[in-house]
Amino acid sequence: MDSRRWHDWCTDRRPAEPAALSVKQWEEMDCQQRTAHTSELEQWLHQCYMATAQFDRVADGLSTIVDRNARTLPGAKEIPVLTGPNTIGKSVFARNWARERYLGWTAHAAAGAAGYPVWYPTPDVESDLCPVVFINLQDDARKKALDSQILGFFNLPSGVTAEETTRSAMRAVLRHRVRMVVIDDVNLLKTEWRGARQVLDHIKHINTELGENNASLVLVGANLIGGGLLADPQINGRSKTFAVAQYEIDSLEEKRNWQRMIRDIESRLLPHLPAGKPGMLCENLAGEIWFRTQGYFQDIMQLIRDATIAATRDGTHEIRRDHLDAVTLSDRASAQSRAMEDRTGGVDRVKVPTASAGNGTPRNRKTKAVMDTRPQRRARLSCSPQTAAEDQ
Repeated sequence: MDSRRWHDWCTDRRPAEPAALSVKQWEEMDCQQRTAHTSELEQWLHQCYMATAQFDRVADGLSTIVDRNARTLPGAKEIPVLTGPNTIGKSVFARNWARERYLGWTAHAAAGAAGYPVWYPTPDVESDLCPVVFINLQDDARKKALDSQILGFFNLPSGVTAEETTRSAMRAVLRHRVRMVVIDDVNLLKTEWRGARQVLDHIKHINTELGENNASLVLVGANLIGGGLLADPQINGRSKTFAVAQYEIDSLEEKRNWQRMIRDIESRLLPHLPAGKPGMLCENLAGEIWFRTQGYFQDIMQLIRDATIAATRDGTHEIRRDHLDAVTLSDRASAQSRAMEDRTGGVDRVKVPTASAGNGTPRNRKTKAVMDTRPQRRARLSCSPQTAAEDQ
């Protein structure tokens, strides 16, 4: 992605949330109207970013460091780092967080003839304004490859030598008034070879060069803790690492956090599931959702989105167990679910408390157990309404 495409993505209008309809309104529609409204709902669901408390804390932490770096004296700055397992939702979060920063920093900028933000180094010179550089690191990246991607973001050619490429990249950063460089997939940096020291030293050099202009370097990558990048003493002395993880349900507090997150998503969807009632997901199906996804946010969102669309298309307008069962998730999620079944010779069942769920259905249905990977211990998820409602 280059700077123009990045700007277009940041400023592109997201699909509007469709109107919430009652069951009666759905029934009064003809087939064509129902199809059109379902299509609007599906489009919105697939582009709607669902915030969570875990990532909200990360957003606050990253923004605090970037803002502080902008106010401190020129020089090497703090390096905010976001890490966690693969497919946990880091990249989606980082892209949306960087988008919000970009929109804020360009809100009052002048627009050039092509409609893109510009600034004027001198009264007669116009330059593109791009305060955020967002790059996805190439596989097996080394020193020159990293600088080349920064130049490529501005559609500029690399130099003949690594040193020329570095100088050109830093001049481009200054010319376009970059305030933040976000490098995603930084785990692909080649640090396990005899030239690794050059790569690590170059990361520090980029941080210092950016810091001379009060800009920040933000690193995003999988499983960085314990790796060569953060083990470097100088990088370690500058970095502030924010680790995100899949949701676990071993302890009571973990179960509460899990149900709160599911409840927050449920609250966004209930207006579009008019037959659903509070607790539809966070009480009745919380155990099943964890079993299917093992707490990985990317799989969670796919499961709930697809189930919402299925419940809309079949006219039930509430998510039920069969809607979840019909969704095919990632190979990782499917393999883990099968492994939990195989270890127990069939999945244990957990009864939901028998108090009324508020939707006319007794809450005594059984859901698949939430199993720990260690055979000597099984952590069950109690879908108590009090658990999820305590902090309301």
